[in-house]
Amino acid sequence: MRRVKPARALPLLLLAACEDGAPKAVGPTVELLAPDGVFEGESFNVECKASGFDGAPVEYIWSHLGVQPRLEVVAQGGAVQTLVAPQWFADVDLVLEVLARAGERVATAQRTIRLRAPDNPPSAEIAAVSACECGEMISLTGQAQNEIMQAVSATWRQVGDGPRIAIDSSDRLQALFITPEHEGPYGLDLELTVRDAGGGEGKARHHVDVTCDPASVPLPAGQELELVARTGTPNELPRGKWMISGTLELPPTGAGPSEALLRFDAGRSTGAALKLVCMGDELQMLTTTLVASPEGVWHEPEFKRVMPLGPWPAQVPFGFEFESDGREVQLRFGPAGARDAWPQLPFEVYLLLDRRPRAFAIDVFGAEAKLGRVALLGR
Repeated sequence: MRRVKPARALPLLLLAACEDGAPKAVGPTVELLAPDGVFEGESFNVECKASGFDGAPVEYIWSHLGVQPRLEVVAQGGAVQTLVAPQWFADVDLVLEVLARAGERVATAQRTIRLRAPDNPPSAEIAAVSACECGEMISLTGQAQNEIMQAVSATWRQVGDGPRIAIDSSDRLQALFITPEHEGPYGLDLELTVRDAGGGEGKARHHVDVTCDPASVPLPAGQELELVARTGTPNELPRGKWMISGTLELPPTGAGPSEALLRFDAGRSTGAALKLVCMGDELQMLTTTLVASPEGVWHEPEFKRVMPLGPWPAQVPFGFEFESDGREVQLRFGPAGARDAWPQLPFEVYLLLDRRPRAFAIDVFGAEAKLGRVALLGR
C-alpha cells in the first residue's frame, strides 16, 4: 500500500508574493497651488486640490503661519481663496497652510510665498517758529510719518549759510538751539533726516528768520547798567547772560502787610512775578506766572507757590539777585549784606524756553516800603 506524504509548508517567499499582490488602501492627499511670489498690495488666488476622499464633501480650513506681517485668510473659505498681500517694509516669506477634512479622513499641505515689499521711506515734517530774535531758544519738533510704524531715528543739522548754531538733542525728534548774536537780520536753515528700520530715509527743511534788536544787545562782560528804580517803571533787559541784583526794605506799617512785586514781562502775553509780603516779623515769598489782557494791562492772578521765609528782622533789607544764562532764571536771596550765605533755587515759574524777558519792573505797595538800588550787570 502506497504511503501519502504529508504536505509541506509553502515557501515564505510564495506567501509574501501573495500578500504583495493584495490591493492597498490609498489615503487622501492635497496639493496647494499658489504663486511663488507676490508684491505688497497685490491680489492673488490660492487653490487646494484634494483627492482620495471618494467623493465625500470636503471641508477646507486655511491658516497663515506667522505673526507679522499678517496675511488675512478666510478660515473656512472653500477650495479657492482670493487674498491680498500685506504691506511691509522688507521682503519676507509668507507660509500658508490648508487642512482638508471629510469625516475621519484628513490631509494637510503648506506653501511658502515670497512677499516682495520694497521699503517706502518715512516722510519727515518739521514744526518750529519761522521768525524770532537773537538770543531766543528755539524748539524744533520733528515728525516721521511711517505706514508700518517702524522705529525711526532722527538727525538734525544746520545747512546753508548764516551764523553757526549748536543743536541740543540733535539725534532726537525734539531738539533745541539758541539763535546766536549777529549783526543785522539773518536766516537759519535746519534739516531733519529720519531713517526707518528698513533703511528708508526722508528729509525736511525749515527756515527761520532772525532779527536782532540793537536796543537790547548783550552788555559787555563787567559793564554795569543802573535800572530806573521807580515803582511800576519797566526796564528793558539785554539778550543773553545777565544779572539783576538789588535790595528791598519792607518795614511793616501798622496792622497791614508791606508788599513788593518783582515782575518780568516776557512779551505781550506772558510773564512771571515774585512777590515779597512782610507782616510783622514774618516774611513770605510767592511766585506765579502773569497774564496780560489784550489791551496790555497786567493782571495779578492767584499765586501758585508760597514759601514762608520765617521771622525776618524789620530793619534788615531783603537782598535778591536774578541771574540768567539765556535759558533759565536762577534766584538767590537772603539778608542784604550776607550774599555769600544766600541759598540758590530755580525761579520755577519762568524758564526761558520760548522768548527772553522783555522788561523787569518792581511794584511796591505799603506807605513805608522803600526800594533799594537795582543794577544790571553784563556777564
